[in-house]
Amino acid sequence: MKDAKESDSHYYSTISYHLTMAILRSLFLISSDVFVDIGCGKGRVLCCASRFRIRKVIGVEIDKDLCDIAECNAKKVHGRKSIIEIFNASAEDFDYRTGTVYYLFNPFGVSTMSRVLTKMEQCLRSQPRKLTIVYVNSVHESLLSKSGWLEMYDKWNAGDKYGLMHNISFWRSKD
Repeated sequence: MKDAKESDSHYYSTISYHLTMAILRSLFLISSDVFVDIGCGKGRVLCCASRFRIRKVIGVEIDKDLCDIAECNAKKVHGRKSIIEIFNASAEDFDYRTGTVYYLFNPFGVSTMSRVLTKMEQCLRSQPRKLTIVYVNSVHESLLSKSGWLEMYDKWNAGDKYGLMHNISFWRSKD
């Protein structure tokens, strides 16, 4: 694996299993979905997502040490129903053509987020499909709002439910 580096990547952080499962259940994942966690860290969300019968679960992580931990954790999942693949790569270098659901826990700054959204849109135009984005700790939410190709369909505000410490916004591609 290549040890990738990103100038505005953020420190690893996660949310509880309970909240992760609540998010995943709210997505009504189907067998053709490809779930991608951008900035997957140690793989908690990947492991939870792999318990759903979907086509594939993919993690993208810039930190090689975290990738190695995620790989190890993925091998230990009991009740896994989906394949898990983990890539040590920059979010900007990832190929967004196959994903249908993208999960981001505020993994990087505004410049990388802007470039990633542009790349997602380009891939969506070249390979049209329904796309969902779950954005936890949605610091750069305005970028998604201004994108023109995404619409917010739900938002869980900090403190509203599940003991949320961060806002979570849910987006889908426009028709």
